[in-house]
Amino acid sequence: MTSSQTSLHGPRTPVPAERRRVRWRSVLVFGAVAYGLFALCAAPFWVLDEGITHPLYTLVIGAGMFAPTIASVVVAKLVDRTSWRDAVGLRFRGRWKRILLWAPLATLLVLALNLATAVIMVLRGVPGDLTGSTWAAEVSRSMSEQGAEMPTGAAVALVLAISAFGLLLTVVPALGEEIGWRGWLRRELAPLGPWPAIVLGGAIWSLWHLPVTLIGHNYTGQPRWAAVAMFLPASIALHYLFSAITERAGGNPIPAAFAHATLNSTLGVAIGVVATSETASELNWFLDTPMGLTGIVLIAATAFAIMPRTGRGAGRGDQQRTAPEAG
Repeated sequence: MTSSQTSLHGPRTPVPAERRRVRWRSVLVFGAVAYGLFALCAAPFWVLDEGITHPLYTLVIGAGMFAPTIASVVVAKLVDRTSWRDAVGLRFRGRWKRILLWAPLATLLVLALNLATAVIMVLRGVPGDLTGSTWAAEVSRSMSEQGAEMPTGAAVALVLAISAFGLLLTVVPALGEEIGWRGWLRRELAPLGPWPAIVLGGAIWSLWHLPVTLIGHNYTGQPRWAAVAMFLPASIALHYLFSAITERAGGNPIPAAFAHATLNSTLGVAIGVVATSETASELNWFLDTPMGLTGIVLIAATAFAIMPRTGRGAGRGDQQRTAPEAG
């Protein structure tokens, strides 16, 4: 099988006939720029006493999430001398229907995965309330303490509305990552073949997170060496899922940004919905979350199910064109 072909269940990004090899120089430049800019954003929180709890942490790291996009611009314009929009798949003609379908579908899919890991957590024996009534009562009580007393149903609706708004805001920095990782790098590694491209792409993405993983951003309270080790397979599984969504959208990374934003913004809500006062002490971050073993299995299985097969899906629209496309 040549690199331009695909397995039945792997990514099928077509490789232009004139190129059957990865441009490793471009990959190295991309990685250096993306890592350097992100590490620069994370650097202050290595020395500040508050670390990741600092009030500016979310804002600064959110800005750092645009590092892969900046890296893709640098490579496209200064190294490869090509169209940046073509290089990252930000084309829309003939893809609108798939983009408009997969943006909300990806959101619902990842939300379901977050909720599924939370439910499995309780089913395996971690204290929790699958009815959600404990969470609803806590939300209502918290609102009352803040001087906004209202019926429980209204309080829950307000929290969910705020969460939805937060998700939409999170899409913007998530797109900063997706343009680089699933837009540019996914295409660039395609000549390796389906599975090597997924594994290597996920590994590179995982290592990019080191500046924040090492100071506690993922797997709260766990040893950092274990967090780094667990984040590697989690990143590979998520890269597989987000790549599958991108393939379904004709190579456009916008729906994957919605999936990424949903993962980031609803993980805590999903756990909270089934939580009781005893949940936190029994929860195992390496098993009971989307970034743990349960989540990795569910995410990989979902990616396997939705990745386009040969002859169907979005891969046909992901081919590089000889002339820039309008739109």
